[in-house]
Amino acid sequence: MSNWKRLEKKAAATLGGTRNSRGMDFSLSIGDVEHPRLSIECKYRNKISGFLKDGIKQAERYYPEKIPVLVLKEKHMRGELAILKLSDFQKLFGAIGE
Repeated sequence: MSNWKRLEKKAAATLGGTRNSRGMDFSLSIGDVEHPRLSIECKYRNKISGFLKDGIKQAERYYPEKIPVLVLKEKHMRGELAILKLSDFQKLFGAIGE
């Protein structure tokens, strides 16, 4: 099984959803994980930006007993992004149902 499929299955199991199995209809009609409250898209890469990993590590260093969150905003972007580890997301919210 490919790494991206494993990631989708893990996200679905962790967050209480179901992985959408698609043929060649990648990213055209439905998200990676079916969920009653969340729209979940999974991206697997050989390498993630060091900028992102360093931000989470920095937050972990300051308060090791707390859940680290990295907040990002790009110039001219509407809204912000909050990035945290999947395991920490699950600690905060569990399997999010209806």
